[in-house]
Amino acid sequence: MKKENANTDGGIHYSIIQNVRYCMGSTARYCFPLLCWCGISILSSAALPVLTTFLPKVVIERITDRGSLAELIAVICVFTGGIALLSGIGKFMTKFIYQEKFRMNSFYLRSLALKGLTTDYVNQEKGEFRRLLTEGFACCNGNYAPLTMIYDVLITLLTSALGLCVFWTILSRLNFLVILFLTATTAGCFLLNQRVTKWMEENRQERIGYEQRLNYINAASGDIRSAKDIRLYGMARWFSDLYRDNMSGIAGWHRRLTERLFGVAVCDGALALLRESAVYVYLLWLVWNGQISAADFVLYFGVVAGFSSWLGAIFSQISQLNQLSLKISDFRSCLEYPEAFRREGGREIPADVLAGVIELKNVSCRYEGVRQDALSGINLRISPGEHLAVVGLNGAGKTTLVKLICGLMDPTGGQVLYDGVDIREYDRIPFYRLFSAVFQQFSLLPVTIEEIVSEMPAEQTDHFRVQRCLETAGILDKVKELPRGVESQFGKTIYDDGIDFSGGEVQKLLLARALYREAPVLLLDEPTAALDPIAESALYENYNEISRGKTSVFISHRLASTSFCDRIILLENGKICEEGTHEQLLERKGKYYRLFEMQAKYYREKRAGKEAEE
Repeated sequence: MKKENANTDGGIHYSIIQNVRYCMGSTARYCFPLLCWCGISILSSAALPVLTTFLPKVVIERITDRGSLAELIAVICVFTGGIALLSGIGKFMTKFIYQEKFRMNSFYLRSLALKGLTTDYVNQEKGEFRRLLTEGFACCNGNYAPLTMIYDVLITLLTSALGLCVFWTILSRLNFLVILFLTATTAGCFLLNQRVTKWMEENRQERIGYEQRLNYINAASGDIRSAKDIRLYGMARWFSDLYRDNMSGIAGWHRRLTERLFGVAVCDGALALLRESAVYVYLLWLVWNGQISAADFVLYFGVVAGFSSWLGAIFSQISQLNQLSLKISDFRSCLEYPEAFRREGGREIPADVLAGVIELKNVSCRYEGVRQDALSGINLRISPGEHLAVVGLNGAGKTTLVKLICGLMDPTGGQVLYDGVDIREYDRIPFYRLFSAVFQQFSLLPVTIEEIVSEMPAEQTDHFRVQRCLETAGILDKVKELPRGVESQFGKTIYDDGIDFSGGEVQKLLLARALYREAPVLLLDEPTAALDPIAESALYENYNEISRGKTSVFISHRLASTSFCDRIILLENGKICEEGTHEQLLERKGKYYRLFEMQAKYYREKRAGKEAEE
């Protein structure tokens, strides 16, 4: 499908027709009955005003023609029965349509959630994609979301168009100039409303900015992770001031909108008064001159009111459809956000027990919106079964290096090879299965402990393997103390009896999860950052068992914690500045040596102080 130019805020702008076709096509494939109920609703809604408009004319004609009472009653019963039937059908259709719209909402939400879960990791790091994802969820979440309202708008629009055609035919028999007059005055009202719509669109980013900040403050105020900082640092007043300032800002935005709406309403009312008065006078003149009957007067007056109402509704719904289309474009832009990683048709991953050779050739990497490379000129070869340590100060590029190795992101320059093949030639999902990792930033679902470790439902979990991994990670004793053991629910987000772990215990749980995967490459990014010295020492002693038969990459800023690895590389400013074993690097007395001495000096002084106290 042809797409329009990209929006200034990153999304693709589709035309109204393209978005309507997309929504109707999705509905036809996933929930076809909804289209049927909408069609019935349109026909019944259009027919109802026609009957109510013709009923007074027919009654007056029967009375003035002095027809029989039985005939009059029969006519009234037919019309009122039809009106009652159509009203009932409309109410029933409203219920059916509401139910089916909920199903479509679920479909759209699931599609968007799947996009967020499966999109390239680098997309999640882009502000543009995160904005589109947020706007996309807002587009399909709730009864008044754009993807829900589009059915109501289209029903009203098509109902008005159908009714307008009927009333156009009737009015054309009266005087074509009446149609032109009604159209001109109604179009004037529409143009006035368009000025307000244009102002809303031009100031849309201001409103969104206020709303985003308010949503963040609301979320942070109820987030357990923020609760300690808010109280210890006395941030409640600051949050309150920020909330008040943003509420004042968005109130000012709505006040300016209300002022414009009031002005438009006054002009709209004046035009409506002019329109109704002029046509009313014209119809009275026709009656006075005997050109139309009293019954026709009632009919035409009702038709004029209905014609103006339906024409105004058409203009209004087109304007609203345009607004909905802009938001639906964001939703579609998110779903169709480009994916760089190969998903199918790539090379097969070698099915070896040990990992293949991982090699980085002249690799550089730069994050979006940053002028300086996070890594540059990296040349590194990791042999199968090798235990590599990556050390360096904060910001040296250690985590970025791990992301490149496991394929979460591609380099901006150079190549990352696996068994001599650029990883971009492999399907990315099978490639991920080569790695198990413990990252600094992690997520744990509120499920049972054993489901966290296995990352599978309980019925698909190897319970013995879970126990073994928990024991290797050093947290089995803690889990056994829990009332329900490995079946205990984690976290209090959903379950009142959920279990919360300390930072060190969470890191052990993450290590157990990584071990359960039994992938040939083990990536540990600062796995001891939250561990106490005893637990950290135990991990070092068990490292050979943990990483037996695996290629491992151990990241740490504590240089003393990497002496058990086969090789160490020191990163500084995104480059490898030194490489070798722990002993070799100390003998060179270079940067590694100086950093090691700086860290060791602290522990020596601390130990000497304790001995002096004793």
